[in-house]
Amino acid sequence: MNVGAETSIGRVRQTNEDAFWTDKGLLVVCDGMGGHQAGEVASAMAVEAIRRFPFQFEHPLEEVKEAILRAHAEIAQASSSDPAMQGMGTTITMALCRLVEEGADVTVGHVGDSRAYYYADGDLYRITNDHSVVGELTRQGTLSPEEAVLHPQRHVLSQALGIGRVEVELHRLLLPSGARLLICTDGLTDVLSDEQIKEHIAKSPPQETAQELVALANALGGRDNITVIVAQVP
Repeated sequence: MNVGAETSIGRVRQTNEDAFWTDKGLLVVCDGMGGHQAGEVASAMAVEAIRRFPFQFEHPLEEVKEAILRAHAEIAQASSSDPAMQGMGTTITMALCRLVEEGADVTVGHVGDSRAYYYADGDLYRITNDHSVVGELTRQGTLSPEEAVLHPQRHVLSQALGIGRVEVELHRLLLPSGARLLICTDGLTDVLSDEQIKEHIAKSPPQETAQELVALANALGGRDNITVIVAQVP
């Protein structure tokens, strides 16, 4: 797969608490949280745990779930053993991709409010649900999508790696040749609508697209760290 990735501290934050990794069909994005740079530690730990996991691509749903739960356990252990790291956590959205004759067999694992999308045949489809207070209210119909964008609790997560108990959201899908997979932190989706993402997702090669989306998020305020991975199915 042709993969492009870009990250930015944004225009407001003092540190970049996002972390990402791409290699051999593995794509992962994490957005850390916690004081005293603990969020930065949590996101880096999650990425490292995924990098170390011995993926075999034989049982992808089970492998992705186990990898994420291992990362969760490692962060929780580090948080409990170091007072400076207490309460740290991170989102994770990852994809395990295997090329097949029909395109790409993609398994997505997700905890938190970073997101995965795919673009095919001129349309953008959101794969993941936001594990946040506002995300839950929106799915229940209590909040409209328009109200959710402005809600004061839109960044309060209902689950994150390293904190409490997590339930890994899993998806497996077949992406056709030419389709694009997008994984991003909320620094992108807080300022760009799905329609704006759709408008830009297929204009350029993946690396240029990732750079363009990050630049656009910064142009619209850059209120948070921004990380974008774009992968195209051959």
